[in-house]
Amino acid sequence: MTQEGRGRFRGDEWFNQKVHQRVKVSLEEQEARFAREHKADTDEQLLEYVRAFAKELGRTPNCCEIIGGVYISSRFGNWSGVLAAAGLPGPHKVPQLKNRLIYKREFKRQSALFKQERQDAESQRQERREQAVQEAAEARQARAQQNGEWSLAHQDDTDEQLLDYLRQCAARLGHSPVKSEVEGADLIGKRFVTWPLALQLAGLELPRDMKPPKASQISDYRRLRKQRLAAQTQPMEAQSV
Repeated sequence: MTQEGRGRFRGDEWFNQKVHQRVKVSLEEQEARFAREHKADTDEQLLEYVRAFAKELGRTPNCCEIIGGVYISSRFGNWSGVLAAAGLPGPHKVPQLKNRLIYKREFKRQSALFKQERQDAESQRQERREQAVQEAAEARQARAQQNGEWSLAHQDDTDEQLLDYLRQCAARLGHSPVKSEVEGADLIGKRFVTWPLALQLAGLELPRDMKPPKASQISDYRRLRKQRLAAQTQPMEAQSV
């Protein structure tokens, strides 16, 4: 195998290794459970169980090839005593674990269980992802609505009133806020052209990594402010006439 082949992840190998470990644990648990559940069985019942398995297997099983083999062996002193009492010939060479019938059956069962568990887990993760997306969307919608309502209620506030509100937010938070932390941030950002300029005019330090306003943005704010002040004075002049 090449170095590249050795380093490549093989999903089927990972899956088989996981199932293999599950099979080993399950077989051990089944062995222990057999001892608990069959301790009241007669010797003949145990021998009939061994004969039935030998018939199904097509040959005499070794002690490790049959669930309950360890317990049954202890009842008769050893496995040779079990086979002699059951009238069975001596077994062949002990097969490797993965070649045993009980292993193959349990591997098939554990494979199906493991696949289903992984599918269920993925379904749950997908549900949590979808729920998180839905909750985030609802939170954004709620914030947008709150911002819209706040902006409508404060659209006639003066620049100084908005800046004072920004200072209050900073005092409450304990730091200079970013837009997402302030209700009405859209109105404030629009009024002062850019968020960094609003913070600077409020006498607040810019958060780390926030770039200061550009000269062109400051000029735009001054121009817009002049236009707003002019628009406010015109109705007053008209009323005085």
